[in-house]
Parts: sequence; C-alpha cells; structure tokens
Amino acid sequence: MLRWLTRIVIAMLVLYLAACAYFFSVAELRNTQNDKNYTTVGVPASLKSDVADFQQRYEATGRKVTLKHDALKLDAYYLPAQKTTNKTVIVIHGFRRNKSGMKAYADMFAKLGYNTLTVDNRGHGQSQGHYVGFGWLDKSDIEAWIRYLVAKNAKVEIVPFGISMGGATVAMMSGDQLPVNVKALIEDSGYTSAEAEIAYQGKEMYNLPAKPIVPTVSLISKIFAGYSYAQADTLAQIRKNTRPMLFMHGGADSYVPTKMVYQLYKADPDSRKRLWIAANSGHVQGFGDHPAAYMTQIKQFLNLYFK
Repeated sequence: MLRWLTRIVIAMLVLYLAACAYFFSVAELRNTQNDKNYTTVGVPASLKSDVADFQQRYEATGRKVTLKHDALKLDAYYLPAQKTTNKTVIVIHGFRRNKSGMKAYADMFAKLGYNTLTVDNRGHGQSQGHYVGFGWLDKSDIEAWIRYLVAKNAKVEIVPFGISMGGATVAMMSGDQLPVNVKALIEDSGYTSAEAEIAYQGKEMYNLPAKPIVPTVSLISKIFAGYSYAQADTLAQIRKNTRPMLFMHGGADSYVPTKMVYQLYKADPDSRKRLWIAANSGHVQGFGDHPAAYMTQIKQFLNLYFK
C-alpha cells in the first residue's frame, strides 16, 4: 500500500513540475511570435500612415545599430530627427513583439522633433537571448543603450518610452541610479509586477490559483533565466523614482488591468507625475483609438520636462 501511495505522490509531483515547466515556456521561452515582422500586423487604420511615414524616413536617413551587453547582441533602429537635436527617445516594445511593431510610435516622436532609438528587447526580434525578461532583465539592457547614447554624445538628453512590458521596463528603471542625461520617463500600460501580471493571466487564461504554481514557475525562472518574478517589482522601483513620469493606460484594459496604473501612479513620489487614461480603450489601444489626444498628452508632458 505504501509503495502505491509513494508512486502516486511521485507521479503527481512529476505532473505538477511538468505543468510548471509548460507555464514557464509559455511565459518566458522565446518563440516565433517574438520574431515575426509586425510592421503591418495588427496596426489600426488610424496609424497605418504613420508606419508608412516611418518607413520612408528610415530608408532615407535611418540606420541599424547594435550593442553587446550581458553577452548578448542587441539590435535597434536609429532615426535622427530632421532638424539636428540632442534629444532622443528610446522606444520599447511589449511582450512577444519587437521593434517592427513600434514604427507608428517612433514616427510620432519623429514628428515631435526627436531622434528615436527603437529597440529589440533581449529574446525578441533581431536581438539575441532565449528568455523574456519581463522588464527586469530588459531594464539593464535599456540602461546599456543609454550609456551607448551618452558615449556617442555627452550632451544627449533621453526619455525612455515603452508600452506594456516595455512600459513596465521604463517604470522599473525609474528606481535605478540613471545618468543625468535621462530627463523624464513615459510608460504606457505597464504592470505593477511580473508576479502580479503572471498570477492575473494564470487566473484569466487557465483559472489557476496563484499559489503554488506562480512561486514554482518563478523558481524555474530564477534557475534558468536568472531572475525571480518577485524581483521584477515595478511598484518597489517606482517608489524610488526622482524624475517626471507620464503614466498612460487604456480605460478598458483587461490584459494588464487598468487598476494597476492607479497603483503605479499612487506609488510614484515625484510631484511632477501625470496620468492619462484612454477612454474605453483596451490593452495598448490608446494610441490607435485616440491618436490626436495621445500625441497631445505626450507633447504637453515633454514640453514641460524635455524642452
């Protein structure tokens, strides 16, 4: 009897660990979604002309740039502004996307008169890496891109901008000791922590409780990817912020629930913070749904802190 019970327990443990390994692969292992060309995929009609405009600008004056960091080659588009400026916006994509899907955003900043550096996060697009960093690994890569820009031009002034996981990346950076060249931060649709977002998605997609699965998957992440989900705590980082930050979010976001942006905004101690909610918009749909209002919010914010 004891032998059979032992076998059953072992079988259940093996099945549990196999399930956790599957969830780890869904959450973090690089797959074909990360590497697709998103230039036209999922682009709303309201932004298609912006994508075409970026393509034309990039073919005329843009260039591909690469960086080696943490033993990985990282890739980006660099597009200089039409009028020479020291001001550069770093444009950061979201989960399982890449820089090819950020062309409309980069074009918006180009129209506002800024240089843009549109990056592929590690494990995405043309950058190397096997794992998704959920913002925690990515923030060190963006900080490496900041050092790259400063090395090229000591007078450069920088604003990191990101959507979804890229938004969380920006918010996580806010608690780090950043160069004085970084003047402000913009995050759109970021989450309060990797742990909270993964627990939320586990419930939404699979109706699974957070415990014990999320802590186990987090342990697997620590072993293989080098970070735990508890480490990737956006709220804890934002509590150390000392720069102006613009928070943006869709009012009907059910992927990264809208309530998270209010938590992030409340946690930010800097009095220069601003918040904009895109009415009735889903996840990272604010720009496509309200292109003029979205651009106006960013322009007003940057006119205050990035003159």
